[in-house]
Amino acid sequence: MSKKLYLDMDGTLVDFVSQINKYDYWKKNKPNKVDWDKVIAEGPNFWAEMNWMPGAKESFEKLQDYAAQGMFELYILSSIDFDEGREGKKLWIQKKTTLPLENAIFVLEPEYKEQFADKDSYLIDDREKSLEPFATAGGNAIKFTGDWRKTLDSFLNLITEGKNENR
Repeated sequence: MSKKLYLDMDGTLVDFVSQINKYDYWKKNKPNKVDWDKVIAEGPNFWAEMNWMPGAKESFEKLQDYAAQGMFELYILSSIDFDEGREGKKLWIQKKTTLPLENAIFVLEPEYKEQFADKDSYLIDDREKSLEPFATAGGNAIKFTGDWRKTLDSFLNLITEGKNENR
């Protein structure tokens, strides 16, 4: 079985918070709560226009190079529970990457990412809601904390040393 790397989108590859700030789609009187009705009403372009997280584009390109060398298979694994978001994320992938859309997987809830976990799978994600179930299901969970260089080094150390660690 070959190794598989799954990358989260929002907060890991793309800067979701900056996009929310740009449109001011925060709920009034509820700090740090997204107004999802406004996001959905904005349509797919809300998602398609997102910027990369700092360092993510360069790291993603390096990961694609390693995947092309056969070190692992590369996937985007993102949770989204409405069509406009799914379509927008697909547009972003097509516009900003060369990753084939068949390597983009969408699940309805973050914890559903666990169905892709096994000893040879790795998930880079910023949310415990995704990471904990993935690790519990036997996958290798890598917490993204905002530093792509550190995250990339952690992942490469894990796969080159042949270790299977659950955080």
